[in-house]
Amino acid sequence: LMGVPALNKDLSFAQAGRCIEMGSVLSKGMIAETSNTAFTRLSDAGAMFLGRTTTPEFGLTGTTESRISGISRNPWDTERTPGGSSGGSAAMVATGAVPVATASDGGGSTRTPAAYCGLVGLKQTRGRIPAGPERGEGGNGLSASFVLTRTVRDCALCLDVMNGPSDGDPYGIAPPTRPYVEEVARPLAKMRVAFMEHSWTGKPVSQASRAALHAALSTLETEGHSIEEATPEIDVEAFIVATTIVACANLASGVDDIAMRMGRTPDEETLQSTTLACYRYGKNLSATKLLGALKVFNKVNRVAGRFFRDYDVLVTPTNVCPAPLIDQYYRCDPQGAISAEEWQETVFENDSYLALFNTTGQPAISLPLFEADGGIPVGVQFASRFGDEATLIRLAAFFERAMPWAERTPPVHISKPE
Repeated sequence: LMGVPALNKDLSFAQAGRCIEMGSVLSKGMIAETSNTAFTRLSDAGAMFLGRTTTPEFGLTGTTESRISGISRNPWDTERTPGGSSGGSAAMVATGAVPVATASDGGGSTRTPAAYCGLVGLKQTRGRIPAGPERGEGGNGLSASFVLTRTVRDCALCLDVMNGPSDGDPYGIAPPTRPYVEEVARPLAKMRVAFMEHSWTGKPVSQASRAALHAALSTLETEGHSIEEATPEIDVEAFIVATTIVACANLASGVDDIAMRMGRTPDEETLQSTTLACYRYGKNLSATKLLGALKVFNKVNRVAGRFFRDYDVLVTPTNVCPAPLIDQYYRCDPQGAISAEEWQETVFENDSYLALFNTTGQPAISLPLFEADGGIPVGVQFASRFGDEATLIRLAAFFERAMPWAERTPPVHISKPE
């Protein structure tokens, strides 16, 4: 990556000696003491980091807006959100400002911005890229730190640079058979493909998201892959509650650490209203509540594990609808009170296909295979078995050839100075 310009998401990718503010007044001016391992691997490979990209406060929302940086906008339509929490990175890569920017995904925070902004967004297998050295794993294993790119080749190359265990990691997984960049040119074996059209929450799926899904399935069917509608059967309500508990417990712990370090108090002055509600919810959780939530996660993992015995890939829309208008979607600091439960329900509204794979740790990728009216990108998600990023890279490379997106550029782009 020698000389490749890059940008760094201001959340999971600490750079020693540089600010890391995480979109929050609470951590404004905070200087990282240690570089994150994932960042170090990109930097050591020669990537030239030019600065930080915006993120919502502590990566909590599906939009990218905060008190300290305002509203980040989608270059395909500046009245729309680029998604969150990696929306700042997605917007800058989509404009052509840089070919790569770091991103993280605790419930869809890489895949949603990729879908909204027309990019390749991979959430890798848990344990593929270290979370350290300051922590063993992010969010009890929910969070995965990687990058956003415009091409599959660049995605594969960054995965080659970043993957592999680090000293003291809590667990390790099998290494890839060959470099991921070599998978780009390899043929795609015939697969048994499951697809899911209805949303986990029952919210109606937009016409554009359905059309994107079926365009992808039709392309696979033409190539001779077996297609079948099938869904892992989980208790969705229990899963959402468990996700709320785990996310808020981790948020509360992280906020307390920052407050102590910065000598500030977590309150209405330092935290946005939604963050404060989730922080207070997390502070009031017992250890047994958290362990109960992890038991729910274990049940979900077992169901998904059995499901992927029978199927090589599960295909879904990335989101229920393409990038929403900023004024019509959830705001990170709304007027009036919002509870932690209401926050999670709102996040799940448009991103309900995504969080399952944060819980199971399986790899999943969003590809920009379709366009809604007005040229707005629409993503399709592909998930594979635990540890099998290779299949997703080959699959993504196939779609990059069959349904190319490289020539599509947004109205706000470096090639369009007007």
